Amino acid sequence: MGYIGGGNALLFLNDQEKAKDLAKEWSKELLINTPGLNPNIAICAIDDGYLNNKDKFPDIITKIFKQLTENKLKYQPQTTLPRHGITAECNRTGLSAECLDKTMKDKKVYISSVARAKLAVADAATDKLHEDFKKVLKQIYKFPKEFEELGQCDDDSHIAIVHIDGNSMGSAFKSCKTLREIRNLSKSVKNSTKKSVEELLGIIIEKIETDDYIYDYFDFNWHLLPIRPIIIGGDDITFVCPGKLGIYFAKIFMEKFAEKEGTKGDEKIQLSSCAGVAITKTKYPFYRGYELAEDLCKNAKKESRKKKEENSSWLDFHLAYGGLSGELDDIRRANYEVTTGYLCLRPYRVVGNENDYRNFSKCIKGIKHFKGMDDGAEAEKPEQKGWPNSKIKELREVLTMGSNSAKIFIQEMSYRGRTLPEIEGYPECKDTGWLCENKKQFTPYFDMLELMEIYPIKLEEKEVSDVQL
Repeated sequence: MGYIGGGNALLFLNDQEKAKDLAKEWSKELLINTPGLNPNIAICAIDDGYLNNKDKFPDIITKIFKQLTENKLKYQPQTTLPRHGITAECNRTGLSAECLDKTMKDKKVYISSVARAKLAVADAATDKLHEDFKKVLKQIYKFPKEFEELGQCDDDSHIAIVHIDGNSMGSAFKSCKTLREIRNLSKSVKNSTKKSVEELLGIIIEKIETDDYIYDYFDFNWHLLPIRPIIIGGDDITFVCPGKLGIYFAKIFMEKFAEKEGTKGDEKIQLSSCAGVAITKTKYPFYRGYELAEDLCKNAKKESRKKKEENSSWLDFHLAYGGLSGELDDIRRANYEVTTGYLCLRPYRVVGNENDYRNFSKCIKGIKHFKGMDDGAEAEKPEQKGWPNSKIKELREVLTMGSNSAKIFIQEMSYRGRTLPEIEGYPECKDTGWLCENKKQFTPYFDMLELMEIYPIKLEEKEVSDVQL
């Protein structure tokens, strides 16, 4: 066994025919017990002496990953029963409903085999979560099983679906010179992810026990935490929490993860990640929200590669007030593009050495300015104690109407003693509401105004001590 983790496995057998037999048996087990999964397998013949050869081993890994990629691009056969006119539709997956839902004791409900397989392991997964994090949970706190138990406030029925993925992990594994290096890297990344989740949970619990501000953002029922991990595997993590806490929790995890290192032999690798946060209605189909979170994470990764900044972590988010339709690019084109330019500046850098207007901390500073919470001299003036909600709504509206309307409104507000936050490197932005980057017009203020409604700014104000686990 080379390694198993994060949905990937590398196995060595002493005979190629045995490898093919194993692949057949394993994929058959998946089709029967976990319908809905489409496994991809690559088999390559190698010489025994290559395994510990630092010059030859990377070539083996490159070869087998290339073969795996080619196999993924080939035709994928249908492995689940499609929906027909003569069968009922599963209300969970949209597939053919051919299995009895044993979780429904009061009435007879049929679901798809895919949904039944997932429900069968749900309780076991919850028990494993409690066992894995029992030290930080203190035998007091538990993870909710239903989204309705996360603690959404009565006036806010949104949840945040957070998907976080490590940066350049594929390249890191491909660059390993020996099998031992792959194993060490896999183990160290897995431990770093788990440790970062522990630290996030520790901070949440400390906030619950010491900081009353957190109760402004969710209703606590005295033992269920406002977070439910869905996936923790390798460098991947997905969790769900109340809508107003999603970006905040994602930021904490990314900062903690960036403090860790991966180990590859004697070499240390600085870890970083990108995150996508989709904020949707609790009743909205989860898989669509999850797909959006994945797309947001991919968009953050795209920005991190474009900037070419070493060990930087980026975050993108989207607030879905209604339904969702189309790809992320289509959604933003329809809702965040006006004649002047682009209304959203996201994604933002959460961790990195660069210190510019793309830093999420600058966005938070802008929100504090609008709320009258910043530390600047202007905030000490009575008339500068935050913008009223009515003027915030007007600013959002004029930003969508073009630069001339925005400039007139901003000038009018400045006469009343209320100014826009300054944008580092773009002093004119404070007067016009817009900046130009790579020949494209952006406004950094629309993100701030949108985040004002959901970001737990009060929690940012109170310093949290390091949690000892």
